[in-house]
Amino acid sequence: MLNGLYTATSGMAMQQKRMDIIASNLANINTVGHKKEIPVFSEYIPNKTEHTNDIIRDSDYNKMINSTVRLHDIKVSFEQGYLKETGQELDMALGNPKAFFAVDTPFGIRFTRDGSFTTNDRNELTTMEGYNIVSNINTAQAVRIPEGAVVTEEGDILVDGAPIGAIDILEFEDTANLQKSGKNLYIAVDALPQPAENPGLITGYLEGSNVNPIDEMVRMIEASRGFESYSKIIASFETMNAKAVNEVGVVR
Repeated sequence: MLNGLYTATSGMAMQQKRMDIIASNLANINTVGHKKEIPVFSEYIPNKTEHTNDIIRDSDYNKMINSTVRLHDIKVSFEQGYLKETGQELDMALGNPKAFFAVDTPFGIRFTRDGSFTTNDRNELTTMEGYNIVSNINTAQAVRIPEGAVVTEEGDILVDGAPIGAIDILEFEDTANLQKSGKNLYIAVDALPQPAENPGLITGYLEGSNVNPIDEMVRMIEASRGFESYSKIIASFETMNAKAVNEVGVVR
């Protein structure tokens, strides 16, 4: 009976985790360049190598009552968000969903799709936190945007039609190697980016969040109902346990 209680409890915890992630997605619905998170759950079964050739443990019934649910991973969806016009020359959006700006932070190079940039007193392009956008990822050289400069779709910086520099726009073949590191930045884990082909840089625009509020609300309702169902199952187990203690085996 306790096995079923553990299974139901893990299911309830799973729904609570789903709710937390959905709430986070909804809270960032207006965050520039935000990418929604998707929880991935898996079934956990006790390690068979600990009990080899155990007919009872290998039975389908025992696997059913001993299995629990665990959070396997939290995936980030890099689906393109909508583009909104701002009219600000230093606002930039990328049309290529696999392309990123490189940012020089105190913790090393990070990557972002948040193109809400500004400049410092040296005309260097920075994030709103003051981190430099780089023109060369290997040397972390800062990007300079002098007055009157034009930025092309490839990230080249022109003054009176002549190139004076470029923004290093990079692309990851597999975005699964990127992990969120806070402040709308990502860190690359065991992955090296390549120069982005057709980055599709657009000035005067920002990429919005790719969170669909209707989809998230539907998932929230599903998680809420699932949580309620598991809580009822747990309550049933508690009732049965109480009867087993107080009534079963009592000599009358």
